[in-house]
Amino acid sequence: MAASSEDESSDLFKWLDKVWHDILLQSDDEVAVSSFESYIAKDVRVKINHDSITREAFFSYVTSTRATHTMTQLSKKEIKVWEAPGGGGCVVDEAVVVFKHKETGESYTGTVVMVSDVRVGEDGKLTIVETTEVVTRS
Repeated sequence: MAASSEDESSDLFKWLDKVWHDILLQSDDEVAVSSFESYIAKDVRVKINHDSITREAFFSYVTSTRATHTMTQLSKKEIKVWEAPGGGGCVVDEAVVVFKHKETGESYTGTVVMVSDVRVGEDGKLTIVETTEVVTRS
């Protein structure tokens, strides 16, 4: 049976944290697009709250949010991880992010609990094949 970890952050969680950092939080749009293309599967399944969205809609959401807001991660924690034999696995994590509008300066805090399914692709690289996000904001 594959490992399940509860104490220390797993390598899979650390990989996922870096992927989302590169897609959402760092300031270089080219790095964000390249990371999205590299790590989000072409046939990814994405669900945000009640809505199932396409990869293209998810990409549009990511790029439009990056264009209008600066995001600062306040916290991120691994809730649960299952590591698949041979690589990949599933990660449940929670993040708290401040979104600051670039033009108005207004900000709000978003909290997301995410379940991510990560698989080893045909090229041997890890990719996100499914993500379900429960998102709230205050």
